[in-house]
Amino acid sequence: MGKRKGETIILIPSLEPDERLLVYVRQLQSYGFMTIIVVDDGSGEEYQPIFRELDENGCVMLRHSKNQGKGAALKTGFQHIERQYEEVACVITADSDGQHAAEDVYRLAEEAERHPEALVLGVRNFSGGGIPPKSLLGNRITSFMFSMLYGKRLSDTQTGLRAFGPRLLAFMQGVRGSRFEYELQMLISCIRSGIPIVTLPIQTIYENGNAGTHFKAVRDSIRVMTVLLSNFLQFIFSSIASSVVDLGIAWLLLDVLRPLLGQQDFIRIVVATVIARIVSIMVNYLLNRHVVFRKENSLGSLWRYLTLCAAVIVLSSTGVYVIHTTFFMSEKIAKLICDALLFLLSFQVQRRWVFVARR
Repeated sequence: MGKRKGETIILIPSLEPDERLLVYVRQLQSYGFMTIIVVDDGSGEEYQPIFRELDENGCVMLRHSKNQGKGAALKTGFQHIERQYEEVACVITADSDGQHAAEDVYRLAEEAERHPEALVLGVRNFSGGGIPPKSLLGNRITSFMFSMLYGKRLSDTQTGLRAFGPRLLAFMQGVRGSRFEYELQMLISCIRSGIPIVTLPIQTIYENGNAGTHFKAVRDSIRVMTVLLSNFLQFIFSSIASSVVDLGIAWLLLDVLRPLLGQQDFIRIVVATVIARIVSIMVNYLLNRHVVFRKENSLGSLWRYLTLCAAVIVLSSTGVYVIHTTFFMSEKIAKLICDALLFLLSFQVQRRWVFVARR
């Protein structure tokens, strides 16, 4: 098959579809979308008549012999587009269960052409009625946590209606995940890489209480939450590892320096503490840069990190004093509260300033 040029491509991952998919494809074609790729994600023989009819109606059919998940199906589609099409106007992903109106797909395509370097999301309004409680609760929780952890307010983090330009095709294939968590990981990866995220309000459609969804409440929710919290958990583990290094080196030096410094205990403690703290700070910086925030080598990030460390020390000592003298609270409890708040603040400052995304 030769390569084609300059097309808006609709990509629909599908698992065990019903007649709604046939109707939806006709609606999309009526809006002028003639290049529609459908990925059969291991639906089985009983669903092949629907896929054959889609094939007869001009859709490009791709198949997984076994179910691999929505993320894997999207990646299969992305790989096919990259191999077979040139000068693509934009790629639009849509669900097969009737949740995305063809009119909104058309509007999303227009918005994507105005923002070729961005990921454009069709976001639903969850403030109205008729929304299944499970869907409403799940979206509210993930949206709130996403905003707190990644600094981007998105009212709909789970929308499957998305569009992006051809330059992001390779990037999207490199995003981790193979099932429903892939779409959330896509958002996180875009934020980490400095790729803009643009939103467009769309209709909120749930047919039969969203009975056609293949989202497994327990299994897929665990996958989604793991992806959502992974960055912050890595930050916690990085801090714990650095604290262990700090303590271990300090203990070691307290013994090693004893024969060298004799009875000069104060100098011995200061030297051991300073050396241990310098090493632990560098360990924490390297872990955060390479593991947590995954940023390339940058001298600027090191100076910003050291500036943050100095600021945290000043804020911690000042905060403990203020809390202790103002609320007559134990100094130890005051330090626990103050350092916990500064830990959360440090995560946000490192994500937004120290290791800020630069595409």
